[in-house]
Amino acid sequence: MRQLQQRIAMLEKGINNNLSMKSLIITKSCETNLCTYYRANEVLPEVEARGLEKEILIRIYCEKRKGIMIKLLALLKQVHLSIAYSTVLPFGNSFLNIIIIAQMSEKYKLSVKDLVMTLKQGF
Repeated sequence: MRQLQQRIAMLEKGINNNLSMKSLIITKSCETNLCTYYRANEVLPEVEARGLEKEILIRIYCEKRKGIMIKLLALLKQVHLSIAYSTVLPFGNSFLNIIIIAQMSEKYKLSVKDLVMTLKQGF
C-alpha cells in the first residue's frame, strides 16, 4: 500500500520519466443562440492548448474564413512547431473546429499560455 501511495505521489509531481503536463483552456459559453452570441460579442476564436513532453495539442473553434488554415500553419511554423496531425471539422455553415497535434522543435521557447495568446492574436 505504501509503495502505491509513493508511486501516486511521484506521478502527480511529474517525476516519473520527467513527464510534465501544462495546459491552458480559454473558453466562453452562453445560453443564447450560438451564432447571435458570438457575432454580437466577438469572442471567437476559442483556443485551447495542452503540452505534454515535446507535443502540443491545440483545439481552435473559430469562424470559417478563406485561407484560415494557411494562416494558422504559417503561424505555427513561426513559433517553431511542426504539424504531426491536423483535422478541420465544419460546424454549421460558418464555424470550424480545428484540432492540431504539433511537435516542438529545439527552437520552441513559448509557454502554453503564450502560445494560446499568440494564436488568438493571429486570427
